[in-house]
Amino acid sequence: MTTIRVVVDTSVPPGRVLFAARDFSERRAEIFPAVSVPKLEVHEQTATSADVTEGTSAGIGDNWERCYYDWSEPGSVTATVTDSNVYAVPGSSWEITAAPNEAGSRIEMTWIREFRHGPRGRMFGTAFRLFGNRIFNKYGRDIVENLERVEAAGLRDS
Repeated sequence: MTTIRVVVDTSVPPGRVLFAARDFSERRAEIFPAVSVPKLEVHEQTATSADVTEGTSAGIGDNWERCYYDWSEPGSVTATVTDSNVYAVPGSSWEITAAPNEAGSRIEMTWIREFRHGPRGRMFGTAFRLFGNRIFNKYGRDIVENLERVEAAGLRDS
């Protein structure tokens, strides 16, 4: 199992960060560049959870994961993978936390990944272990830049 943690400070308030993490509208791709809106499907959503499939083009077909999102704990959103063509179940999750600081928020994103045993899982698992820190540090910073851009533009939830 491989764990990658990215910590970034931002001017965006914690509530806005966490709202973006649980916003499954077409705006999701504005914040999370790996999400493809045509591959986004919300199966069920309640006040504190959602069952969502998200996918992205991976150059050699699509990678997808179905996750149970939970935001019942203040300050965090956790996505537990329940099915995927790449990630092993159980064993894979993603969590974002946001806590107030002088600037706005301190965001911590944690990816925990276990990979399927087939060819696709082995290939992406190897890439994740070799290049994951570099890729996900950049991806985490891209997410924060996107949050800041959307916040500066004044885009708000409905």
